[in-house]
Amino acid sequence: MKGACSFLCVLLMVSTAGASEGGIVGGRVAKPHSRPYMASLQFQGQHSCGGILIRDDYVLTSAHCKNDVQPMTVVLGAHDISKKEKTQQRFKVQKYNQHPDYKGGPANDIMLIKVRTKLVCGPWFNQV
Repeated sequence: MKGACSFLCVLLMVSTAGASEGGIVGGRVAKPHSRPYMASLQFQGQHSCGGILIRDDYVLTSAHCKNDVQPMTVVLGAHDISKKEKTQQRFKVQKYNQHPDYKGGPANDIMLIKVRTKLVCGPWFNQV
């Protein structure tokens, strides 16, 4: 019994060894621009978080994505965020609206981002 328990503990450690690494496991590549509401939230040109366009001037994301040190850029119209594409457009953030009860952790981890310019939606990006 003790040996079986030890074996299960080792098996559990091995099976979760890569679980904290970023990325999607078991997913598949989306058809280009089939998710026009998806936003990439970036700091200094590097993707940090995802969001969804819910209105022509608001993106919904997680509150933990806010960075008080660097300005955030909202990128819409991207299919592959690892390279610059003609369909991508970048927008500056006007205001961050974190949930008033967000204290870190998973509870109330939600935020609205208002972009400075109202967006003209089209084939490359559109609201949900």
